Amino acid sequence: MAAANVVSSLFSVVLFVYLARTLMPDAFGYLSYAFTLIFFVANFIDLGLSTYGMREVSKNRDRLSDYVSEIVSFRFIIASILYVVFVIIAFLWPHADLLKAVILSSSLMLFIFGFATEWAFQGIEKMRMVFISFTVTSVMQVGLIYIFVRGPGDLLKVPVLYFVGALPIVVVFLVLLKFRLKIKVSDLRRMASYLSSSLIIWLISVFAQVYNGLDIFIVGLFRSIAEVGSFTVARRITGGVVGFMLFLANAVLPRLSHAFTKDLCQFRAATQKFLKLAILLTIFGFLPLILFSKEFISVTFGREYLSANVPLKIMLAGLTLVLFNLPYSTGLIACGLEKEVLKQTIGSAAINIVSNFILVPRYGIIGGSLSFFLAEAFALVWILWAYKRKMVF
Repeated sequence: MAAANVVSSLFSVVLFVYLARTLMPDAFGYLSYAFTLIFFVANFIDLGLSTYGMREVSKNRDRLSDYVSEIVSFRFIIASILYVVFVIIAFLWPHADLLKAVILSSSLMLFIFGFATEWAFQGIEKMRMVFISFTVTSVMQVGLIYIFVRGPGDLLKVPVLYFVGALPIVVVFLVLLKFRLKIKVSDLRRMASYLSSSLIIWLISVFAQVYNGLDIFIVGLFRSIAEVGSFTVARRITGGVVGFMLFLANAVLPRLSHAFTKDLCQFRAATQKFLKLAILLTIFGFLPLILFSKEFISVTFGREYLSANVPLKIMLAGLTLVLFNLPYSTGLIACGLEKEVLKQTIGSAAINIVSNFILVPRYGIIGGSLSFFLAEAFALVWILWAYKRKMVF
């Protein structure tokens, strides 16, 4: 699981840097704006069903194909509805025609989210399949974009190539898992019982996405598209590390939950290992990056994006708070106390939105980065308080 995420992250960094340098700030800003919308809306496709499905498959492997067929069919219906909504909104939205076109082509990714089945292989602990999925998809996307995207004029090709690069693995996995389309009334009724269990997990994901991505959208409301591109550089660097840590947390979540039931000593030891990892990453990863962020941006993305330097420093400082938050929030979810994490994400999202609307119009992308830091500071304080109050061994 770690190897899969490392490989995917490395390819994502390469692709991100290539697109930033090739498209230049204006075109890259359009792409960032569109992808931010799509990835946020993707939360309404999953609805927490991936985590729910992973948990249920691990308990009853004989129903693997049934769970995949039911969950994927339901998500396909949602993806189709959302795609139609995007088409209608794009034609009615009073924005530039180029931005509308980028949003429409990016909407194809909704179907990739709907048909994704890596969660099923996680449930049966075939992590090598996740590695294969991430690696092959990343190689396909990097190769296609490197071949066909050579300048800002190729902007509209990028979302389509993302879609085409992800499609082969999606199809192969559906065949391997013996997927069958299930859209009968009886199937949808069964899905209602699934949703009742996954709702809280979904809400955590939605509100977390609000304060970990919606700030790009808010910057776009008040600032130039070039500033959106620069802010995206800082946001994606920090977001990539957060994604890595969340991926590891999801990988260990089933085992952590089992340990809480069977062996509290093992549970405490796993939490302490998470905490030690956060300390090591802070010392050997984030502090050097904060000190040399200007040189890092200049070498990787180009001097055109140096305005992202100060926001990146602020957001990296906030990122250390995320690392110290994660061991405790994961522990709460593993123990069935996800409502406490939900309260934290709602509070953090509210702080992030309000502070963005206050700070971004006046301070631009620096205000956006300060909003991120404030939200993560609140998150850490809340989770530590909840953990100390609820986790009484």
